Amino acid sequence: MNLPLYSSTTDLATPNLVGLQHPALASLPTQLVCAFRQAIAVTPLREVVVWKGKDYVAACDLIQPIRSLAMKQVGELNNEASARI
Repeated sequence: MNLPLYSSTTDLATPNLVGLQHPALASLPTQLVCAFRQAIAVTPLREVVVWKGKDYVAACDLIQPIRSLAMKQVGELNNEASARI
């Protein structure tokens, strides 16, 4: 299962959220997501992943529900990175 990457901003080139639910649940009105950033501290609950040649941190300790309409899918992680998260 590849986790989806979303942008909740107008910059659709850079994701700022990673979805934590199975992509088949994308039609729900809310999605569970966590922050996906380049400049954020790494902790035991955060996972470093590479996306498009850049290091990002999935901050799974910052999990939150967000309205699906507020997000645009801008990509997805590979199986290995998804499994680590």
